[in-house]
Amino acid sequence: MEQKKIVIAGLGSAGYAALVTIKRINPKAQVVVIDPKDCDIVHPCGLPYALEGTVNEQDLQQDILLSRMNVEKIKGIVHSVDAAKKEILVHQDTTTVTIPYDTVILCTGYKPMLPPVNNIERYIHSGVYTLSSIADVGRIKKELKGKRAIVIGAGAIGLEVAHALKNSSLAVTVIEAKDVLPNAVDSDMAQLVTQHCVSHDIELVLHSPVMAIEKRDSEFDVITQNTTYTASFVIAATGFAPNCDWAVHSSFETSRWGVIVNEHLQVQPGIYAAGDCIQSWSVIDKKPFPVKLATSAYKQGIVAAEHAMGMGSVYKGTAGTFVTKVGDLEIAATGFSTQVAQERGFSVITGKISATVKPEYFTENERLNFKILCDTKGKLLGAQAIGTGAAARINIISLAIEYGLTVDELMRFEMAYCPAVSEVHDIVFKACEFAKRRMK
Repeated sequence: MEQKKIVIAGLGSAGYAALVTIKRINPKAQVVVIDPKDCDIVHPCGLPYALEGTVNEQDLQQDILLSRMNVEKIKGIVHSVDAAKKEILVHQDTTTVTIPYDTVILCTGYKPMLPPVNNIERYIHSGVYTLSSIADVGRIKKELKGKRAIVIGAGAIGLEVAHALKNSSLAVTVIEAKDVLPNAVDSDMAQLVTQHCVSHDIELVLHSPVMAIEKRDSEFDVITQNTTYTASFVIAATGFAPNCDWAVHSSFETSRWGVIVNEHLQVQPGIYAAGDCIQSWSVIDKKPFPVKLATSAYKQGIVAAEHAMGMGSVYKGTAGTFVTKVGDLEIAATGFSTQVAQERGFSVITGKISATVKPEYFTENERLNFKILCDTKGKLLGAQAIGTGAAARINIISLAIEYGLTVDELMRFEMAYCPAVSEVHDIVFKACEFAKRRMK
């Protein structure tokens, strides 16, 4: 019996997870990888830290020795998939090749999304930059001799970039059309992040969409509705769009959030897609939830590969769990913010606390701000945490959301206690108690 040929297009988080899952299930499986990069893997989440100088950008590249895994690599970009012929059309530098497949898993990731700003495309890579590749880091580092930088976008990457530039002794202004970390945290929690940034001399201009960028001599004018800001260079950190042109070329169903897949991550029988190129959905209400996270992509890659290998795996959805660190401030969230939950039809009840992590009799102590969200029946909808231990507690809520737990069920958990580490009655439970009081 002839061995089936599995093609994986894209070797990011989803593609890598799919590859190792297939090889775990069947080490002798015939696998071909299609990817445009010179190296096997790049770790894009480390780019702000490479810009900061905390890590070397070359160390973000990794060779996973595909040949030793008996995996063939073809350098190129997927243009389209012919489901009838079971062929993939791949564009290479100067040629186009056709790759046959029995099963294909498309993990083509994202592309930087530029905001609707007049002239922004005119100056891209010439004073206006995105941060999505190692080449971008190199371009921006050449600009660090400037005196002032503007970052458009106050999401996680925008804030990480702003801190990195500040560490390079630049004056930094962040301009955002909404609030800090829009759609991820509530305004009261965002205010804590704003205060932290301001205390570190990062200027924040919020609720001010950028209208246009103009070049004047060697500087750039970034124009909002009310004010013009001047900088030596500009970084657009305004999110990512799904890289799913292949789906359009193949006449597969897509939305502005990516290619449409079923619960097995199938586009069609024998054709799977995973990661930032798909329209994902929330584990809470099963509706589209356009988060682009490496952790979600990795889980999707596993499910797609397992189902492709004959297992009955199902993807339940994402909780949108994330963490970022701006300087020494840890910020984490999962599920919905209050506004997002309300837009999706939930009546939201919150419990919020700001307290020291350890008992008050410890002189060396840290503070954590924690907020939990549930509906009127106690079903967990989300949580936000800012401060020491934020991610550890948000991970607990993420697990609870994954399994549809209520506030009462969460409060049955036992958490490890030592006064040098935490309180006997953790901040998570105190926030739950506040939410329960409001439910009554």
